[in-house]
Amino acid sequence: MIFSLLLLWFSSFREPIISDGYVNHLSVYPGDSLTIFLNAYKRQDDYSVRIYNLKGNAVAKYVAAVFPQEKNSQEPWKNGFGYKPTLKIKVPYLKSGVYLIDDQIPLIIKARHPKIIIVYSSNTENAYCNAGGKSLYSYNSSDRKAATVVSFLRPINLPKHSEAFLRWFNKLGMAEVGYITDHDLDDYEAIVHSKLLMIVGHSEYWSLQARKNFDRFVDEGNDALVLSGNTMWWQVRYERNGTQLVCYKSESGDPERSLHLKTINWDNPVLKYSIISSIGADFPRAGFGQKTDKGWDGYKIINPKSPLLKDIRARNGKIISLPTDEADGTPLSNPSSTGLPQPDRKVLSFNKIEIVGYDSTFREKDGIATWIVFKKNEKSGIVINTASTDWCSQRGMNIPEIKEITLTMISLLLKKKNVFSE
Repeated sequence: MIFSLLLLWFSSFREPIISDGYVNHLSVYPGDSLTIFLNAYKRQDDYSVRIYNLKGNAVAKYVAAVFPQEKNSQEPWKNGFGYKPTLKIKVPYLKSGVYLIDDQIPLIIKARHPKIIIVYSSNTENAYCNAGGKSLYSYNSSDRKAATVVSFLRPINLPKHSEAFLRWFNKLGMAEVGYITDHDLDDYEAIVHSKLLMIVGHSEYWSLQARKNFDRFVDEGNDALVLSGNTMWWQVRYERNGTQLVCYKSESGDPERSLHLKTINWDNPVLKYSIISSIGADFPRAGFGQKTDKGWDGYKIINPKSPLLKDIRARNGKIISLPTDEADGTPLSNPSSTGLPQPDRKVLSFNKIEIVGYDSTFREKDGIATWIVFKKNEKSGIVINTASTDWCSQRGMNIPEIKEITLTMISLLLKKKNVFSE
């Protein structure tokens, strides 16, 4: 017994073999072909390559030779790391979800016709990732010069702002749940058979087709739950069969001739496609929640009779703690007043909209973050937008009320029950 415990203790300190890696397709269906690229600290000819679920359980195992690899020397952030293939597999028939190869390399397995779809924020993670030397941001890029094109064929971590949610939700074992990536949203067939679309974490980078498909989904009577902030902020394109993410962040710098495909902020009038029209709130009307704002790091409830709050003790002025990096706000009829924020129904022209709670934020000036629920017209579905990058982060998932409310919102939408207080 003692010997077994000592063996287990020593094995927990064994030298790691795999340094990093990636796959040729981030999202796949069971039965698809998948190529895995691994970089090892040292050569091992009989290494067990395991696939883990988010509970930490190994669900598949393959034996392959692993060895040290050199990444591509020609702009690896743009052209990919260029590793030699480690192994090719047929994707096992596993439940749709987020998996980790060698417990570190993300892989999304999709389902054909799930009732609920969760969108994995693959574009945002690629945009911020600086593997190979650059990201779409100057602060973590070599020479402090941001890239305009980044590759998915390089090591990219789990999403910072939704990993905690993904792990929590996985443990619930909810039936008929499917997972897709941002790029999958370009294909309407990926979501057409579903009833609820969930945008989680920090879903900042959207293609034109993904936005059109999101709107079509809601317009056809289906519902969306946006558990994200700074949502739909940048337009992107894909190149090289979807292996590259393109975002110049400049109208003049983008070589694309078509104005409506320029990779700039979606709130730019040039694109003629406001963020408000899709999700009822945008980043400029709110801003940062962890900087110099005058808020309370959480949503102050102004609508305690909201059905979304039925499973918690809510009252006017109650603050649900939620420290937030970035948040979105809806157009308000009284944005500068000290009274309770009221949606500007003339600007929004929605059939119904109400604010559940709000927080003070700051960007270039004071802003107001709004947790909203709305219905565009009589035939459209419902959109609930919590408008926070941290609803699904570890910050949010540490708050029992956030979990309770999340499950309530999902339940109400799936059962097509009333979500408005009126």
